[in-house]
Amino acid sequence: MRDANKMIAALALALTVLHVVAHAQQTTGVTPSGALAANGQTSVSGSAATSSGGDAVTPAVSKWKFKTGGSVYSTPAIENGVAYFGSYDQHLYAIDSATGRELWKYKTGGRILGSPALAGGQVYFGSQDTRVYALDAATGKERWKFKAEYAVNSTPVVSGGVVYCAGTAGLLYAIDAETGRQRWQFSAEAGAPTSPLLAGSTLYVGSGRGLHAVDAATGQKKWTAKTARPVVSAPVGDGALVYFTSLDNQLHAVDAATGEQKWTFKTEGGLPFSPALAGGLVYFGGIDGNLYAVEAATGALRWKFAAEQGITSAPAVAGALLHFGSLKGLYTLDAATGQLKWAFTTERIVTSTPIVSGGLVYFGGWDGNLYAVK
Repeated sequence: MRDANKMIAALALALTVLHVVAHAQQTTGVTPSGALAANGQTSVSGSAATSSGGDAVTPAVSKWKFKTGGSVYSTPAIENGVAYFGSYDQHLYAIDSATGRELWKYKTGGRILGSPALAGGQVYFGSQDTRVYALDAATGKERWKFKAEYAVNSTPVVSGGVVYCAGTAGLLYAIDAETGRQRWQFSAEAGAPTSPLLAGSTLYVGSGRGLHAVDAATGQKKWTAKTARPVVSAPVGDGALVYFTSLDNQLHAVDAATGEQKWTFKTEGGLPFSPALAGGLVYFGGIDGNLYAVEAATGALRWKFAAEQGITSAPAVAGALLHFGSLKGLYTLDAATGQLKWAFTTERIVTSTPIVSGGLVYFGGWDGNLYAVK
C-alpha cells in the first residue's frame, strides 16, 4: 500500500509540475476532509536510527478557510492584518487575515499564479493576461498596469522604487514602482525566468539554461551558472552563497559573486520547488517524495523525511517548525530533527508555499481555498 501511495503521489506531483510549467487546464473536485494520515519516516544522517510519524499525531485546527473560484497557487503577502493573494479565478483578493473576511477583490484578464509583493502602500502582482499591476493596498484601486510580452507568473520583488518581475517570454523586467514605466529588460535566452532573488545590487534568476546573476541597476548580466536541466523555481541566498534547485535532480550552491559551484546535492527526482534557508540548513523537496535538510556550508545531509503523500510545494521555516504541502494536506516537521509534529488534511493538493504570520499558517490549494490553520 505504501508503494502504491508513493506512486500515486509521484504521479499527482508530476502533473502539478507540468501544470505550473506548461500552464495546463485546471481540474476541480472535492475529497473528504479529516486528519491527514501521519505516515512518514525520518532518516537521520550519521545514525542507523529511523523514526516513523505513526498515526497518533494530532491534526492542526482550522481557524478559517476562504473559498475562491479557482485554484490557489499564490502564497499570500500579509501586512497590517490583511492577506493579499491571487487565484485562478483571475482575481487578486484582500481579506482579513484573522477572520478570512473579504475586504476587496480586483479582477484581471487572466489567472494569477504568482504571489503579490507589498511596498509603499501598494500591492504589485502579475497575471497571465500579460500584465503587471500596481493597486492601492487599502482600496484595491488600480494605480497602473504594465504590458509584458507574455504571461507573468512570477512573484515581483520591489526595492528602491523599482519592481522586478519575470515574464514567460524569457524576459526579466525592471519597472518604475510609481509610474509603471519600464527601466530595462533582461533576456534569459531560454525558458521562462523564475521569480527573482535580490541580494545587494544583484538579481538572481533561474531559466532553462541555469542561474543568471544580473546587475539590478542596469540589467546587464554578471554571470551564468549552467545546469543540465531547467531551473524552474526561485533561488535563496545568504550573502556568500546562492542556493537553487533544478530539474537535473540537484540542489546547487554557487558563489554569489562569481557563480562558481561550491557543492551539489543529488536526489532521485527533479526538484521543481524553491529551497528554504534557515539556521545554517537548506531545506528542499521534490518528485522523489523526500524533504531534505542539508548543511548550507557543505551540502552534507542532516536528515530527510519521506512524505507518504508526496511533496507539492516549497517548504517554509518559521521558528522551530517547517511546513510544506502534500497530495492531501499540510505537513509540519521539527526543523532541527525532521520529526513530524502535526498534519492537516485539505480537500485537494496543497499548491502554494505556506507562510506563517500571527501564529497562523496560511496556504492555498487546488480546491480553491486559502486556509488558515494552527
